[in-house]
Amino acid sequence: MPAAGNKQVRPLVGGIRVEGRRGTDQLATATLGLVISADGPLFTFVTAGHAVGNAGDLVGQPGLAVTAGVVETNLLTDGADLAVVSGSVGIPAKVGGVWVDDNTTITVKFDKPGLPDIGASVVLQGANSGAVTGTVLHKKADVRDGTTGELAHNVVVVDYTHPTTVGDSGAPVLSALQDGALCYGLHGGFAVIEGKRVGWFTPFANIEW
Repeated sequence: MPAAGNKQVRPLVGGIRVEGRRGTDQLATATLGLVISADGPLFTFVTAGHAVGNAGDLVGQPGLAVTAGVVETNLLTDGADLAVVSGSVGIPAKVGGVWVDDNTTITVKFDKPGLPDIGASVVLQGANSGAVTGTVLHKKADVRDGTTGELAHNVVVVDYTHPTTVGDSGAPVLSALQDGALCYGLHGGFAVIEGKRVGWFTPFANIEW
């Protein structure tokens, strides 16, 4: 499916562009991974930890000029590339929704999805690259990200059919791009293992919310 690109998308769903700040002066784009809970006007979503800074920092959609939430917890210092964001009151959001095209979303399952088997097919929906399919190579690996140089622990390594790009970080990684599919976790980036460029994602199965 195509990428959401720079569109402002409401309600908030996985697979769309968000923007945060690394440090004090470096903007970073990423993909909203998934809205994971909602209680009346309050909701929570997750995205890549390396793109959105520390607790209290703002996250925007599509850019920081339009605030979508505030970082609640960033697990990056613990080696897990995932940040939990408290959504802004007044912005609609769809729990478990993933963008697949203009005015079209699917709803996926993400509560204790387990890990995909080695050799299983997965697909991510990145804000920049759209749908990219791949095959699971390793279920539990420590990798050093090829862009940030940061070490990520206990990730799933995937051989994607096409390279992902900057801005896809945080994208939901699914068993299939269809209603009822499992969301295994969030795309982190790429790594080079034994001379081969591969992708990796942070699995929900290894995270304590």
